[in-house]
Amino acid sequence: SLLMIPTYIHRLPSGSEYGNFLALDFGGSTFRVILVKLAHNEAPQVKSTTVMMENSMKSVDGEKLFNHLAQCVADFLIAEGLSGLEIPLGFTFSFPMHQSSLSHGTLVRWTKGFENTGVINQDVAILLSKAMSKNNVTKGIRVAALANDTAGTLVAGCTKYADCHCGLILGTGSNAAYCEKVSNVSALKGSAEEMVVINMEWGNFGEHGHLSDLQTEYDKQLDASSNNPGKQLYEKMISGLYIGEVTRLALLKRANSGCLFGGSVPDVLNQENTLDGAAVSDCITSDKGVRRVFPEACSDDVIIIQEVCNAVSDRAARLAAAGIYAIWLKRGKEHFTAAVDGSVYLKHATVARVMRETLNELGCHVTLGTASDGSGLGSALIAAIA
Repeated sequence: SLLMIPTYIHRLPSGSEYGNFLALDFGGSTFRVILVKLAHNEAPQVKSTTVMMENSMKSVDGEKLFNHLAQCVADFLIAEGLSGLEIPLGFTFSFPMHQSSLSHGTLVRWTKGFENTGVINQDVAILLSKAMSKNNVTKGIRVAALANDTAGTLVAGCTKYADCHCGLILGTGSNAAYCEKVSNVSALKGSAEEMVVINMEWGNFGEHGHLSDLQTEYDKQLDASSNNPGKQLYEKMISGLYIGEVTRLALLKRANSGCLFGGSVPDVLNQENTLDGAAVSDCITSDKGVRRVFPEACSDDVIIIQEVCNAVSDRAARLAAAGIYAIWLKRGKEHFTAAVDGSVYLKHATVARVMRETLNELGCHVTLGTASDGSGLGSALIAAIA
């Protein structure tokens, strides 16, 4: 159930890259357009704009979706005085893809609630290029590289850590990428290259039953009511899009049995997806945090709610750390730094700490670093080394 997709990224940044590059970061709740100015051995200069993705955009047909993305790019270029210029672009497309080259790849399946028609099995770089070619402002933009957020995070991490050989996203969704020897990749047999970045698509781990023993009744409820039952099972246990719902289901059962709120179920527990990862973290942080989410909670309720939130969060952190441990084993137990991005890792009250503790317990010699905004900067860097 791990796709292990070669990204065709065969080298990492050296620090000598220069010029102007655009990056598009499309991976879930937001769409970002980023201008990155690179100069020899200097810190990148970054300007960006962020557009919230309305839920309605997740179900329009594919042409409308890509036309919307192209218009966002045009609006940004006009604001920056860059209309009509030829600028290499790195497109971070954070959904499962099969890549045929660095700049071309077809969508395998939608995740994170997207279900736009006419995109699966299509080359997303071509779809974007066609949409941009309709506008005089964007017709000179060339898609130089197609990547996902994990590959972008790995490459961005190289600007901070000399031994960065892994990128991890732990946010709305979750995925990992790592550096592999080309000789170990059957799909690249005969290639003269030595290294390739592998996009694991690890969120789909468990599709063939490998996580069955770890799934709770709440995981099974969540999966059954999702728009992709039986898919992305690992992601549904560790990512921000789902840990709030797992927590809600666990608390709802306790409320219905009379163990919480005196048997009176709050509205927030009766509606699907009313809790998110931020709310779970808030509850862990303090009693006041619990009462911000559940104003009706008494002292005993607070204790139970925090226990449930900690249990769901700790499980997510430990399972994510287990994935890093597997990469470490695959790479021959060689030390490396994993650059991590995503709201669950960066903002959750306990996840980063518990991940580090778990790696130490496992004797895993991996350092967890951060690559804030890695998907945007990393995408531009991939275009620069293309």
